[in-house]
Amino acid sequence: MKRLATVFLIVVLVGIVGPFFRQIERRIVGVNSNVYLGNRSMEYYFEKEVRLIVRELARDINQDEVNANIDKETGGIVPERNGILIDIEFTVEQVMAAPSNTRIEPTFIEIIPLIRTEHLEPLRDILGDFSTSVMGSPGRVTNMRLSLAAINNTLLLPGEVFSFNEIVGERTVEKGYKPAPIIFGETVAPGVGGGVCQVSSTLYNAVRRADLEIVERRIHSIAPSYIQHGMDATVAWPYTDFKFRNNNEYPIIVKGAIQGWRVRVWIVGRK
Repeated sequence: MKRLATVFLIVVLVGIVGPFFRQIERRIVGVNSNVYLGNRSMEYYFEKEVRLIVRELARDINQDEVNANIDKETGGIVPERNGILIDIEFTVEQVMAAPSNTRIEPTFIEIIPLIRTEHLEPLRDILGDFSTSVMGSPGRVTNMRLSLAAINNTLLLPGEVFSFNEIVGERTVEKGYKPAPIIFGETVAPGVGGGVCQVSSTLYNAVRRADLEIVERRIHSIAPSYIQHGMDATVAWPYTDFKFRNNNEYPIIVKGAIQGWRVRVWIVGRK
């Protein structure tokens, strides 16, 4: 019975004395009194607790950098946005070393984007330009307009690969594509998206004139009416694609539109 009482007394004493010594330890090795990080009191926090708080703050405040780009609708330059990161370790060090009655603000690191406005402004030279005659049904012309709008004002950085299927996406009725004649093997039959191959073929020839690297291309099984056979580039979702690589040292911009009675695609960059 005496042994149980002794154990009970020790537990009670530890429960009372332990927190007391913990508070003493906080005052000795923790953050000084009346120290704030922004509007948050950091008084007597241990370093590991300060680090957790700063990490939570960083998750709320950090912003990734955003590269400058080309507006798909207007063709104008969308300026870059610098990123910001809290320097966690330096901020923790500042809080831990701060004298009493001090307010600390987090220390930020500014992240500069890789692609900035200054890199896109010089892209004004036409590197390759090709056009074909507009022909076919209104549905076919609609399909060409939709696919041209999809590739228009596409920015391609050095080393990047342009995939026609990836940029244009699946040609579906829901996206506005219409039935029009499509080459299937050795025959021509109606299909949703007919006419898109004229756009990919026009793009292919603009790419050739720009001396860009062809990564993937197939020709039609029978000669198309809008271009010499062998100078075409057929596409079919999702397996048959036309791809090329920007092997220049500068970014390039793919542009495409129907101008008058011509389907025109041109590559803009820096000579």
